[in-house]
Amino acid sequence: MTPEPAARLRTARLVVRWVRFYTRGLPAAIADRRVEEIEADLQDQIADERANGTSDARIALGIGSRLVRGLAADAAWRRRHIAASGRMSTPVFRSVARVSLVAAFILLLPFVAMQVTDQVVWSRFDFLVAGALLLGTGLLLELAARKARHHSYRAAAVVAIGAVFLLVWLNLAVGIIGEPGEPANALYVGVLAVGLGGAVTARFRPAGMARAALATALAQALVAVVALLTGKAQAPVSSVSEVVGLNGLFVALFIVSAALFWHAASRPPARAR
Repeated sequence: MTPEPAARLRTARLVVRWVRFYTRGLPAAIADRRVEEIEADLQDQIADERANGTSDARIALGIGSRLVRGLAADAAWRRRHIAASGRMSTPVFRSVARVSLVAAFILLLPFVAMQVTDQVVWSRFDFLVAGALLLGTGLLLELAARKARHHSYRAAAVVAIGAVFLLVWLNLAVGIIGEPGEPANALYVGVLAVGLGGAVTARFRPAGMARAALATALAQALVAVVALLTGKAQAPVSSVSEVVGLNGLFVALFIVSAALFWHAASRPPARAR
């Protein structure tokens, strides 16, 4: 039987997509040459591995491992060629690149795991949702880091954004109340709406953000109360301790965020250096 073409290995395609991403904005000749070099190198590696009897799963694992180890070198390669070409990366591109790098590394873990075990099964939709969550969370953290005037505000934003990420991730993955398809989990959309609405109304000013975080904590607590009063905590896959514990964790995180925002609001504006 003719060996499966190298292009059919999903890990190899992922590497090529990554190369096309980090060469964006460079002169076309440099970018195209880099892509051709990596593609040729991948084809040689796969051909050699197959000639030695290595399975496709182990080849994919090796390519994925090599990709992870080379992320820093790829970023350095781009910086060198940006400087040599006289072009400057915009702050926005640098932020997107950093976030994409981290997101790609995180998503690579389940992707590579799928190549070597049947215990990890992610669909394309799973990767799209996880990628959107990671990118959105990372970009919000970048924005908070760039716009925050005080360390307290930055820390508050990190706690709040991290809590929202965990809330969405857990709800989609396993469901906080019962199973993922449990209708009661839709109540957490209201929790997020309270937080987002409060932040927009406050125009992201620290005092208003503190009130928005407290309102979000209250909404989170109300969801737990509703779940307990309606008997949702008695479902086969839920318990009172789980509902109270998980929701209590998020309530605590939002309260911590509110306290940090209040601290930032009480501080005088930082002087420009």
